[in-house]
Amino acid sequence: MKQRLWWAVCSVALATVGCESSSPSNAEISVAGTYEVQSLGDVPPVPDLGKFPDLDPLKVTQDHVGLASFMSQDSLDQVAGDMYTYFHSSNVGDWDNNFKHFPNHRNQDTAMLTTMREMMEKWFHQGLRNRAGAAHIRYASPWIEEDDQRVALLGMDLTYYLDFFEHFEGNPEGMRFSLERTWGAETVTWNEFDQVEQGDSMHIRQFEVNAETSMFVLAPKSDSMLFTFLPPTIQSSPALAADMMNNETMLTLLRHKREHFDKQ
Repeated sequence: MKQRLWWAVCSVALATVGCESSSPSNAEISVAGTYEVQSLGDVPPVPDLGKFPDLDPLKVTQDHVGLASFMSQDSLDQVAGDMYTYFHSSNVGDWDNNFKHFPNHRNQDTAMLTTMREMMEKWFHQGLRNRAGAAHIRYASPWIEEDDQRVALLGMDLTYYLDFFEHFEGNPEGMRFSLERTWGAETVTWNEFDQVEQGDSMHIRQFEVNAETSMFVLAPKSDSMLFTFLPPTIQSSPALAADMMNNETMLTLLRHKREHFDKQ
């Protein structure tokens, strides 16, 4: 169960102004004394976000033309903001903020969470980075009320990367099966290229995933301003799913998405 939960957190492992976030302006990108940049063209395709977190190109947007939303716009804007924080904190290795957006109100196993955090920290510093590139929200379900939380389901287009830096010593190809099993083989692309960061050449290997996916949103009633997230792969671990929400809640949300979005 620990391995499944770790993958659930990492694989989607997953604050905006208004409803979306984009790459910062040139002035915001320049980190005094740390990263010298004259233009956006000076930023490498895969910056080391452990060193330069302000260079994260992550975007979280809403499809305002074809959006199928069954929650209020204010609520969806707040969810999108917390989703940006959830993804960005994972991208840059800020585990304190990342774990705030895991449904800890439904999981009291601190030992398991500590183990997960140690594993994520280890791989991050050994050159393997789970990185969300973009999430484009196209569907938002209505909220379902449970005793201690509200639960909703989002549908989105997700761009997701596994970046392998030069000092990563493992075999990236060994992770292809897990990615293709989770996302579908047709969504997974292998990239390999050289880039220059602060005058140093760096060889990057990378799996890129472009897929339609969903995320459950859990809002604890003890903190109405906090939104936490789980991927749909939670269904592959029924015992864990039962800890996170009522089975009827999950089935109702999946049914609503199927009838009001998937079939459209």
